[in-house]
Amino acid sequence: MKKALCIVGLLAAFGSFKTAAEHHLLAAQRGAGFQLATLSGQTRTQLGQTGFVAALSGFRALMADLLWIRAGSAFDRTEWPRMQMLLHAATQLQPRAVVFWEMAHFHMAYDASHSMRLNVRQQPVAALRRVAELEYVQIGEDFLKAGLVFNPESATLWQRLGELYSRRRDDPARAAAAFTEAAKKPGALRFLRRMAAYELAKVPDKEREAYAQLRALYLEGEQERLPNLVRLLRQLEEKLAVPEASRVYSQPPALGPSGTHAPR
Repeated sequence: MKKALCIVGLLAAFGSFKTAAEHHLLAAQRGAGFQLATLSGQTRTQLGQTGFVAALSGFRALMADLLWIRAGSAFDRTEWPRMQMLLHAATQLQPRAVVFWEMAHFHMAYDASHSMRLNVRQQPVAALRRVAELEYVQIGEDFLKAGLVFNPESATLWQRLGELYSRRRDDPARAAAAFTEAAKKPGALRFLRRMAAYELAKVPDKEREAYAQLRALYLEGEQERLPNLVRLLRQLEEKLAVPEASRVYSQPPALGPSGTHAPR
């Protein structure tokens, strides 16, 4: 009896030690950027049994690259559903690789959706082609949003989200918000603040807010006084009836017949 109790006690102690060690290992892996995404059954299907075991054994990057190569083959054959599954599995394996999320969104929201738009032979009904096109745009958007869960400070992913809302969704309000967020991130490109203001100017009832942003950029100096910004600034000053004395940009008066400036 005592021997049995001793064995039970040793097993309990070992189990407690093992659990604590596993929790410590999991925390260390998460801190290093591993174990961020759950390896789903879909990922296991794409990798196969050997590949799935390899991914669990620490070869996630290698397996992700293998899936990416397979996705390239699917792209060549325009097998968009298969490519989507392969890209999903690759991003699960490497959730901190911004380029995986960026390219996955691009292949879905632009390449696949464009293919759906032109696929007259397989789908002669334009309305149904449009539905299929928008479905792939949504998949591309989902890739970006998922990527931002793991990489919230990525200026690139926020920028791509803004571009998607502007180019593929025709949603300037959300485009402006995404560009504004992108501009705050480390390594953000300078033009993102201008893009945010440009998109905001397209939103009804947001013209004054957009004008304030454009005006602030203009006052920063010559490096911001690009033709598009100046043109839009002038248009908003006219539309908002900004008093002449308060305008930061004034168009030179036109020349009269004699070559002199015509009265304004």
